[in-house]
Amino acid sequence: MSFTSEQKIGKYTYVYEAESYWDKEKKQPRQRRAYLGKRDPKTGEIVPTQKTKIVRSVKDYGNVYFLDKLSEQVGLKECLKETYPDLWQEIITCAFFEISEAKPLYLCNPWLELTYNEQLCSNLTSQRISELLRDIGEASRDRIDFFRLWVNMQRETNCIFYDITSLSSYSKTIDLMEWGYNRDKEKLPQINLGVIYGEPLSLPLFYSIYPGSIPDVSTLRNTLKLTVHMGLKGVTFIMDKGFYSKHNLNEIKKAKMRFIIPYPESNKASLELIRKHSDDISSPLNTFRLNKDILFGTKDKVGIGGATYNAFIYLDEKKKLDESDRFFKRLIDIEEKLREFDYETKEDIESYLNDNLKGWRNYIRISKKAEQFIIGRRANEINKALERMGKFILLSNYRIAKEDVIVLYRKKDAIEKYFDKMKNDLDVKRLRVHTKEAMEGRLFLCFISLILHSWLSRKMREQNLFKDYTTQEIIYELKKIKWIQLDNKRTIITEISKKQRGLFKHFDIGLPAT
Repeated sequence: MSFTSEQKIGKYTYVYEAESYWDKEKKQPRQRRAYLGKRDPKTGEIVPTQKTKIVRSVKDYGNVYFLDKLSEQVGLKECLKETYPDLWQEIITCAFFEISEAKPLYLCNPWLELTYNEQLCSNLTSQRISELLRDIGEASRDRIDFFRLWVNMQRETNCIFYDITSLSSYSKTIDLMEWGYNRDKEKLPQINLGVIYGEPLSLPLFYSIYPGSIPDVSTLRNTLKLTVHMGLKGVTFIMDKGFYSKHNLNEIKKAKMRFIIPYPESNKASLELIRKHSDDISSPLNTFRLNKDILFGTKDKVGIGGATYNAFIYLDEKKKLDESDRFFKRLIDIEEKLREFDYETKEDIESYLNDNLKGWRNYIRISKKAEQFIIGRRANEINKALERMGKFILLSNYRIAKEDVIVLYRKKDAIEKYFDKMKNDLDVKRLRVHTKEAMEGRLFLCFISLILHSWLSRKMREQNLFKDYTTQEIIYELKKIKWIQLDNKRTIITEISKKQRGLFKHFDIGLPAT
């Protein structure tokens, strides 16, 4: 069996292909060595010299070997093979490229020229990628089949998170692109992407696409139907306050699901609950630890739309201080700005506040003295605002401890990280497609990449690797493992370092066969 060995002479490290054999005459093991080249001290790559004739090609290998084993580990490859028997190889190639390079898909083909893995496609031109997006986009039934199979594999799922993000496009030919509330403040038409994310495996399960003009609160009914259709029963449904409405609470009840959702501060009954518990919420009897933070919490009942729900009222002192600090900084900035202007009437000031500083009019008192406007403060309104700061309510329809409710709810941060990764690392914040089918295909490829990335992140958290690595640093460390094609058609894998061996062990992945 051949392997690589290194020899450091001066400032250079020389790399050889070595092969062990038994010397019958001397009756002892010996080695044959063939010179491959020098190892680049910056990239770790083997650089053949002009005299080195035995190397035909040197390609990246360790990173895609690693991702391939992860895709098998999480069951992703199995699902793709079953639902996309003719396309799975191209889909998985795009996913490996996006995670390895975090670059636009049109650069996939140049990457393939420098990368080796038997599972990868040999060629993915920009034209073929466009065709692939269209093929995936047109096969809506295959996507649903994939989602159902994928959800069925996640048998441990007991809690799901639902959230929506907006994606923009310059295209004028996609009918789903409409004007609406844009979370990224872009002045472009958009679509809304609703994602269901599952725990305890921390994996995205499926997604839905809605026209850009549809508000979040209106999407829940169809999402609940899809959730049941996907086979998710007996799970806890966790949402942000944007999905709260009496109608939605009733829909969840019809679906026979448990839920956790914030009670919006804008609701009168929510404010009454906070006032009711303003004294006992800060009692030392109601303190508990959440990770490194100390919180206060108490429990009550609230009637909504003819049904009674559990209301968990919390006080976060750190959050209260932060909110108070931001509030007064903003208030003082507004006061200073108002004093700079020369207004003719009180109505002019109020008009400016209503048009440019919505909501702040409640905290500012405007009076006139000696032909001069005086900017003051409404103490009562400010005190009411301060009273609400740091306090929030979570509603639920099942019996659960106050400590467990907040722990489950805070896990929704995972889906926000998912959206951030999708928009910034996978380059889909602004969709560069011109047909509905291409858009559907692009979002599916992104979803596949994010399944793999989510599994990678989960394993890193389990092994406490984030203190030493980012996901990209792990990929680039393993990328140093090369596949080498020799003149005589033999192939070798370069030597695996102690650090690389440790990484494979952390992820329960066997070493590449040399």
